[in-house]
Amino acid sequence: MIPEYLMDITFPARDQTMARIIAALSEPDAGKPADNFLTNEDSFARVASELADRAPSDGVYLGVGPDQNFTYLAQARPRLAFVVDFRRRNGLLHLLHKALFALGPDRSAYLSGLLARTPRTLSANPSAEELVAAFEDVPLDRDRLDATIERVAGLLRPLGLVADSEWADLALIERKLAGPGLNARFLALPIYPTFGRLIQARDRQDSPAHFLARESWYQTVRTLQTTDRIIPLVGDFAGSRTLPALGDWLRNRGLALSVFYASDVEFFLLRSGRLTDYAANLSRLPWLDGAVLIRTSTREIPHPERQPGESSTTILRPVEPFLEQVKAGRIKTQEDLFR
Repeated sequence: MIPEYLMDITFPARDQTMARIIAALSEPDAGKPADNFLTNEDSFARVASELADRAPSDGVYLGVGPDQNFTYLAQARPRLAFVVDFRRRNGLLHLLHKALFALGPDRSAYLSGLLARTPRTLSANPSAEELVAAFEDVPLDRDRLDATIERVAGLLRPLGLVADSEWADLALIERKLAGPGLNARFLALPIYPTFGRLIQARDRQDSPAHFLARESWYQTVRTLQTTDRIIPLVGDFAGSRTLPALGDWLRNRGLALSVFYASDVEFFLLRSGRLTDYAANLSRLPWLDGAVLIRTSTREIPHPERQPGESSTTILRPVEPFLEQVKAGRIKTQEDLFR
């Protein structure tokens, strides 16, 4: 039986512009499939309020990875966002979220679709903790899951965003997220935080920070999703195609970046000797004055901004000095990135 809240939603009819942008700017898939459907960074939310204060307005967001981007988007409030990952599967994950945002008029409905569960009674404006408690230990509703998968396909198919060969994997991603519910984790490994814990993440001022912690934050991201302004690309940050093409695309439209979320990608680029190519790509992108970069170390490092008990460290820094330091040859180790 299709839940009532899924019956009333119709995706606005539109052309396939988003699909054409993805095709024009993406590279071939270069990564092995992995179940990295949630962030493994338990520190990701620490910079949320700082990002809200420092992100230049009216800019473009560039990020990598899965769900943590939504929290940054809620705070940065960009006019447009691109999420780049070398795996096409990450793009499918973001397209799944795109449809679930469209199906979810509020936070509870979004989580009901994502988790395929009916929550306990909620107040009109639940906190993150109340939202988690409402879904905690609620059993999976397989009929709801099947109906949601069908509805997601119905919403995405007219947009030309998913190839015929990809529908099965898209459904599999939804099942793997919904199955464990709030206990879902990065790669399903117990060393990483659960989805329920991520929703309750807090910033360095110990205030709620996750995009599901406040209805206004959710609605900010939902508006970006339903107006085709969160665009997942397949690309290599140090490659010769996606970032250079994106730079030209933005410049031709008078757009510039305000926020870049690099996660821990720079560590892998350093290790493979490709940091210079990466920095050259960043230098060719158009940047707003005061643009900021968010980076994370998923290795336990001593750092004044690291929170006790967390396995990762996330910091926010201006972009321009970093590019100058790379050009001057001062970035040689991961520790240099966090000095």
